[in-house]
Amino acid sequence: METIPDDAAAGPPTAASPTGPGDGMTTVAAVIRATRTRPLPPTRLLADAVTRAGLWERLAARAAGDPGGLAVLLTPGTSAYGDPTTAVGAPLVEHLIDLLYERGYRNITVGAARCGPDVWLAGPGFREACRRLGYGGHTPQHHAYRVVDLSEDVEPAGFPASSVLHGSGMARTWLAADFRINIAKNSTHPEFGYALCLANLLGVLPHADKHHHYRARRDGAEVIVDLLGSYAPDFHVIDAVVSSHGCAGSYVGKPLGTGTVVAAPDGALADLVGALLMGVDPVSSPLNAQVLSARGLPDGYHIDGDLTPYQGWRNPPRALVEAVRRLPPDGRVHRLFSIASWRVDPNAAEVTDPALARLSRFLTTLIRVADENPAASAALCTMVGAAASATSTVRAWRTGYAKERIRLRDVSLAVDPDAYTHRDFDRITGLLQPLEEVIDALPADAWGMRWQHVGHSILFGCARTVHAPYAEFVRRVDISQAISYMTDYLGGRVHVVSRDAQGRPTRQIERNLYLAQPNYMAFYGGPPIDVCKLESITYEERAQRIAWRTVHSPNDSAAYDDGSVVFLPADGGNRTRVVIRVRQRFTLPMTWQVFRPETRPKVRDPLVQDSYQRFFTRTLDNFEAQYEGRPYRIGRPWQAHDDMSAAELPTQRLTDGVRLLRSTASQVLTAPKLPGRLGPDGFWHVAPGDTPARSPVLEEFREALRPAVTGFWQGLREAAARDRRSRPSP
Repeated sequence: METIPDDAAAGPPTAASPTGPGDGMTTVAAVIRATRTRPLPPTRLLADAVTRAGLWERLAARAAGDPGGLAVLLTPGTSAYGDPTTAVGAPLVEHLIDLLYERGYRNITVGAARCGPDVWLAGPGFREACRRLGYGGHTPQHHAYRVVDLSEDVEPAGFPASSVLHGSGMARTWLAADFRINIAKNSTHPEFGYALCLANLLGVLPHADKHHHYRARRDGAEVIVDLLGSYAPDFHVIDAVVSSHGCAGSYVGKPLGTGTVVAAPDGALADLVGALLMGVDPVSSPLNAQVLSARGLPDGYHIDGDLTPYQGWRNPPRALVEAVRRLPPDGRVHRLFSIASWRVDPNAAEVTDPALARLSRFLTTLIRVADENPAASAALCTMVGAAASATSTVRAWRTGYAKERIRLRDVSLAVDPDAYTHRDFDRITGLLQPLEEVIDALPADAWGMRWQHVGHSILFGCARTVHAPYAEFVRRVDISQAISYMTDYLGGRVHVVSRDAQGRPTRQIERNLYLAQPNYMAFYGGPPIDVCKLESITYEERAQRIAWRTVHSPNDSAAYDDGSVVFLPADGGNRTRVVIRVRQRFTLPMTWQVFRPETRPKVRDPLVQDSYQRFFTRTLDNFEAQYEGRPYRIGRPWQAHDDMSAAELPTQRLTDGVRLLRSTASQVLTAPKLPGRLGPDGFWHVAPGDTPARSPVLEEFREALRPAVTGFWQGLREAAARDRRSRPSP
């Protein structure tokens, strides 16, 4: 990481949208609608919307008098082989290209934003599929444009170290574009509630397997926030001429003529308008909620148009949305649902896996019927809810008893480094000092640990003297990474703000994730602990110290998680003393909030004492393990071979198992061939030595089982003989 002088501001500058508030233009979201009294063709809706939203003024400002040299990139959302009614209409995109040509913009590229499960399907190829959708390279007015796949020709994008996309690339076409226009289909979504401009941006990222890389390994909302921070589109359009609504309009097309086009320079603003037109809360989508929380809306924006909700519009049932959100994105069930619920156009591609094909037909049919049939809707919600409950139970069991099987996740820093100055870091020690004095004055329990409830927080302290020379201990155990040595650590991200003359971190921002604490809280729906901290590190001759203060919890799992770790020499430097002091207040699951443990101290205090004793005993063990070089980490980090494993269909093993079962059953159930032959006299003649033919599968199983059975009986006889010999004689 880059060294920043101590007198510099905390953190690197954050990339801003090129058409942000500083461009001097008013941000306008235009809503143009066709009505019975004022019918307008789609071309007129588009032309009026982009004009009122200020597209031409922004293009002219960027072109600086040379429109022909401005590289314009259009990214319409589409699945190459999915239902065409879930994709942006090609005629609308080509009309926008004609409008650009009329104003002198001739360097135009259409970059397909792939949002569907295309990687799982067998089809004619991406470019052929684009031509099927209507992108032929020339508009009806014979204006030429290029069609590119944004998953090809990928180059390093230079995302900052604080970004969840750090180390990822982007298509060269995206990086080189001077002006980007994001075009989304107006549709509902079974998990987000609605999917518009911001959700469409997941499709412009380079990996073809979007679910694996941008939902399972990373949080989709964090991906969008970081993409907007570095390479934000300059303009957004929502194609709501013919929308797709219902339980899963993004997956299974359910057309509804809404006769509307929405245009805005800001994606969050365009989505806010689109959500209001659907009659839903714009913040109900977790993706949009996080973007709005991180970036907000443009200052002084203006909405030009009518926001009356669409007539006849159907949003996904709330029960279905909540059930899908309970499915962990890095789990197989979520992956299977996201693939199988996507309707594939039978004229464009086919699902090669038989089990997945049957499941997809069943699920897409159920989704389509659920919009009209309450019983089907209840069955769909019940099925997904049951799968979510089973998945949650498995994950809770792994939290307590199979931690090595839990997947680690790539995360962003989740806070803006520019929001904090060096003074914020330097104040941490002074803020913690009064709390540490109280902790040191508390009486120690039988395990040498000190703790006390103060308000709704817990003050806790513990220490251990390690049989390791101090100089060697601090060399092997990096004090700046002390938090990552704690037990149940699931990963995070560190942003170093400043270093000392020896290159050691002195100020840093760190995001940490831990399993639910105590672990049994996972069975009650307790979330992982997710906190962002400012950290101050000091290196003295006879002490090393890291002190931290929590400034944000992305999932609201903690109100406080402040504290310090100190390394001190003991016995003249022959041993090392590790001292930990913390103030913590974690959010309890709803079940425990109803129970109100603070009103039952006789029940609460033993549970608190036990959980802290377990956690910090293991944490101190981890410090020793780090010194000795022993493994102690939990979880499974993502490796290169995981990307290969992700290419396996979630139902592939099921299909292989069914095929094996069918083959075995056909051999087992086949009638054995009788010995002998049928004579001309009508009698069956059997010669001496003829035996019935036996099933080869049963024979193979019998031969494999024979040694085990023989060995069992032989061992039993030997054990009985030993028992008889060991009996005393009468």
